[in-house]
Amino acid sequence: MGAIGEQIAAYGGWRGELADAIRRYGFWLDDVELADDVARARIETILARLADERITVAFVAEFSRGKSELINAIFFSDHGQRIVPSSAGRTTMCPTELRYDPERPASIRLLPVETRIDDTPLADLREQADAWTEILLPQGDPGRLREAFTAVQDVDRVSVDRARQLGFAGEDDDDFLQPDDEGMVQVPRWRHAIVNYPHPLLEMGLVIIDTPGLNAIGAEPELTLSTIPRADAVLFVLAADTGVTRSDIEVWRRHVSPVQRSGRIAVLNKIDGLWDELRDDASIEAEIDRQVASVAASLELPAGLVFPVSAQKGLVARVQGDRELLARSRLPALERALSVELVPRQREILIEHVRREFDEMSRVAAGILAARRRNLVEQLFELNALRGKNRDVMSHMAARIRAEREDFEKGLRHLQGLRSVFSRHSQTIFATIGADALRRHVRAAREEMRTSNFSSGLRTGMDSLIGAARADFGEAGRLAGEVGTLMSAMYKSFSAQHGLSLGSPILFSMKRYLAELDRIEALQRRHFGAISLVTTEKWALMRRFFESVASRLKALYEKLNRDIQAWLRAVMAPIEGQIREHQDQLKRRLDSVRRVIDANGSLDERIGALERMRAEVEQRTAVADELVGQIGATLGHAEHPDRPVGQLETTTSS
Repeated sequence: MGAIGEQIAAYGGWRGELADAIRRYGFWLDDVELADDVARARIETILARLADERITVAFVAEFSRGKSELINAIFFSDHGQRIVPSSAGRTTMCPTELRYDPERPASIRLLPVETRIDDTPLADLREQADAWTEILLPQGDPGRLREAFTAVQDVDRVSVDRARQLGFAGEDDDDFLQPDDEGMVQVPRWRHAIVNYPHPLLEMGLVIIDTPGLNAIGAEPELTLSTIPRADAVLFVLAADTGVTRSDIEVWRRHVSPVQRSGRIAVLNKIDGLWDELRDDASIEAEIDRQVASVAASLELPAGLVFPVSAQKGLVARVQGDRELLARSRLPALERALSVELVPRQREILIEHVRREFDEMSRVAAGILAARRRNLVEQLFELNALRGKNRDVMSHMAARIRAEREDFEKGLRHLQGLRSVFSRHSQTIFATIGADALRRHVRAAREEMRTSNFSSGLRTGMDSLIGAARADFGEAGRLAGEVGTLMSAMYKSFSAQHGLSLGSPILFSMKRYLAELDRIEALQRRHFGAISLVTTEKWALMRRFFESVASRLKALYEKLNRDIQAWLRAVMAPIEGQIREHQDQLKRRLDSVRRVIDANGSLDERIGALERMRAEVEQRTAVADELVGQIGATLGHAEHPDRPVGQLETTTSS
């Protein structure tokens, strides 16, 4: 296992350790009766994020660049043979995902290419089990596993017109199709493949995306809209024997560089083709350096992000245990760079997400415990002050507590009014960003595109959809801002009037969601902004792109709904928790004084009971501090500036 494999394995172990610590804290909340619905939901959210966390590496290249061999060398050399098909010519014929889901059998799921005809986005088809052909994978037999993988190489013979209808040829792409004597061409049989396989690294959350080149990427909008941008690292594979070709540059400029700003690594593969027994090592190194400099200049990348390797020799070296050959292949240098770039960055993203969720939850629990202890100390002070006092003094104290209680009840009526406003704002927010609103926008934009025969009308339809979504998000942000202002005022009011320790409410930011709209709009303009003549093929592609945009917006609306719903619950939790605690404390204070007045319990007995209650709270606080400390140690102690909710990740995770 190389450096990247070791890092991913360690990352998986760390996630498991953190999940155990979070579970222990959740059990403690239940034991001490501090777990409300909001806290339980937050625990579930954190645990789900830790369990579902994925590190996605996308391999992007034109065909015959050695991409599949590179995947074998980095991730599957422990099998002692090639697992992903790798040979001369075109091997991976459709985009292929390698992942592991323990809820599914080991299998390859294949989506027929004919599903492109009805424009249903891939994201929607993922949920339609009957749309896929499934091949169960044998476990423990790498040879048979390799045979099963060859399904992604399947092709069909179709007419050129049919190929164009399927999106494999357009006015600029005819080189991809070579008709035979009967006028038929070969096209991939499958549109997409998902390999579910229990490899150790895949079990730890690694996802590998293998893309089959420019023609397939251009014909599948989801690759450009979602798959490649959401990858944590993109390895752009070139071949030393071909250099940077026109199609390489097109793939890079249209589908990688604009959508993936971090985690981009160029791999100059097949450097063993430059090894020449008639040249000395210095000459060979100089030639490789020149190739690296040329690639860096062409892709406008720092030379340090261009890695010359021989995937084939690296795989052979790993299988045969040849350290010298492995070093010469330069594969370990790429793996080290990938591990340094990929895993720590992903870990920081996860840490920030968990830290924000957990800190807010633990702060609420700590606030309630602190309020409980403070109230008990105040009760003890009051009862100790009653020693040797007459009944009139006690009655006066009881009256003062009743007055405090009545004053607090008036404040609660104010809170009821706030809850009413809060509820109205919440309903308006959800109506603004609800599924019905998006459906109306999509329907209107689709109709506008359907009735237009000109490129300007088609672009206007797409623009109107994104513009409508932007307006929805802007209104949701405005309403969330008003909720934040209301809650800030209420936090300050209750803290000042009743001595609650509430701090300031967390605020919600729309920045992340608006940035995603900007990215989608930029991609649409880049792909279709310059079209002046809409051919049948371009119209079909624009239609597929539109449906993919609609599907992506649906996922974005759904995520925004979930995030705002969680924020609304979280922003009310501190004030409601401390209000309940303050109500109980006032009731206990009045009850204690009444008992002493009515001689139903001696003063010393009540003081003793309160002392035991205070000791119990202090013991619970110590346990809480220990559990929080364990989680903090697992997360690490690096300081992270507070950020508004919705601005946590630097990469998308919907």
